[in-house]
Amino acid sequence: MKYLFKYVRQEPLRVLLVVILQVICSLFRVANSIFNIFILNSLVKFDFRAFVSYILLNILLFVVMTVFLFLNLVEQAKVIQLLSLHVKQDIISHISKYSVEKFNEYDTSVYSSWLTNDMNLIEGNGFGNLFQSIQIITDPLFSIIALIKFHWTFVPLILLMTVLTIFLPQLVRKQLATSNLSMTKANANVLDIINDCLRGFSTLSVFGVEYQLERRITASMLKMIKVKVHQAKISTFATCIAQVSNIIAQMLILLWTGLLIFRHMVTIGVFSSASNLSFNVFNSLAAAAPILTELRSLDPVFEKYHLNENTNTINNSNNVRVDKYAEISDPIDVDAKELQVSYQDNKSVFAEPLTFSITAGEKVAICGDSGSGKSTLLRLISGQLREYRGSLRLNKLEMQKISYSAIRDKVIYVDQSPYLFNDTIRYNLELGQKFTKKELTAALEKSDLLDFVNQLPQKLDTSVGEGGTSLSGGQKQRLALARGLLRKKEIFLFDESTSSLDKNSALKVENDFLSQPDITVLFVSHQIHSENKNKFDQIIYV
Repeated sequence: MKYLFKYVRQEPLRVLLVVILQVICSLFRVANSIFNIFILNSLVKFDFRAFVSYILLNILLFVVMTVFLFLNLVEQAKVIQLLSLHVKQDIISHISKYSVEKFNEYDTSVYSSWLTNDMNLIEGNGFGNLFQSIQIITDPLFSIIALIKFHWTFVPLILLMTVLTIFLPQLVRKQLATSNLSMTKANANVLDIINDCLRGFSTLSVFGVEYQLERRITASMLKMIKVKVHQAKISTFATCIAQVSNIIAQMLILLWTGLLIFRHMVTIGVFSSASNLSFNVFNSLAAAAPILTELRSLDPVFEKYHLNENTNTINNSNNVRVDKYAEISDPIDVDAKELQVSYQDNKSVFAEPLTFSITAGEKVAICGDSGSGKSTLLRLISGQLREYRGSLRLNKLEMQKISYSAIRDKVIYVDQSPYLFNDTIRYNLELGQKFTKKELTAALEKSDLLDFVNQLPQKLDTSVGEGGTSLSGGQKQRLALARGLLRKKEIFLFDESTSSLDKNSALKVENDFLSQPDITVLFVSHQIHSENKNKFDQIIYV
């Protein structure tokens, strides 16, 4: 529960308002039970005027209580959403600090599930239960005070039954925690399958196997149903234990109240009131145990986000200490010695370990067969991959000891399959940063995209569609090149970034970079164009 309280402390005034409203509503509920004493006593005395008066007062009490209940529920909903937003922001902020290598350990649907399915669980079983626990405390507290006023002997009886009502459901706390964690994993798996099937719909359609869309999604949902049913069984069992304890406790209170009435120690009106007040006490206590169990069961859900872990530690599973203050001075040389990377099965990526030296300002071509590790090399130099054997250095600083943010300040990586957001051309260029019109125009011109953009009705504010569906493959690559050009870096890494362009356009883009003396350029290519081969300072074969 410590995770929930961490976020509650971030909104103290709003939470305090909800607490005050909950307390007021509890007072009204107890007041209603006390009014029942006067109503029943007036009936026993055949006092019609008093009976009607107390009835009218009770109606007024209910009306006022309803107003406070409304205010409480509305404010509570606002606060829960606000606290949930804080959790989401923390998760997003933590994910944004991941290296690309760390981020790719999970499918994107897992992160989506964290921010959707998990949040529903945290809002309901977490913050919702936390606020409900206020009522669970105040209702019994005020009810017990009222019962003590009737007769002190209610106290030991209530204490005895309280122990029984609260602690019996705790027997299934661990099982409920395990089922909650299984539920979040099942939700993530379903979302993963759904996204995978929808992304691949065109492929399924082309091969005439559209039925796989329903088959795969249905299979994953059936697995999730089993997990949900198991979770419901455990939760229902805990609730049933609490409810049985609750009923037994209420009956004992009524039995004791009857004995006190027979001995003329309390009035008959107390019987009705004691029934209502004991209901307040034991119904709240019956709900307390399952709620407490659900609150505690959320700890494993929060723990899987690793929000308290240092991001540098998470991003470096090889435990190499990152110097966050390390700065890469200009100009930047790149060198490697016996550099090698392995897959999860320990199979080496490069046929032979790489050794090379690149001086600042050099233009380098990286060539090799498909699957030889050309893209892997660029991802190492750009800091996306952090685990390797041998040595890879920027200005004699080992890459593993340089923070990812420090590398990104100097190095830009342009992917062969650029991702475009479902937004405008301007956003896909700027990515939330700000650039002048002159800078945007220059980048578009160098990437041979300016004429195309100027022909569009909304120009830079034209939407590219989901994944850039409104653009051709070549236009996507040009847009990605322009995105890289906007960022004035010392080292440019191009991973087949001109592969979708026609030869003349590719040569124009490549020659523009090859003619700039102040930047280091690494081009990955299956085959170098003969027209500009002599412009490269060296060729590294992988």
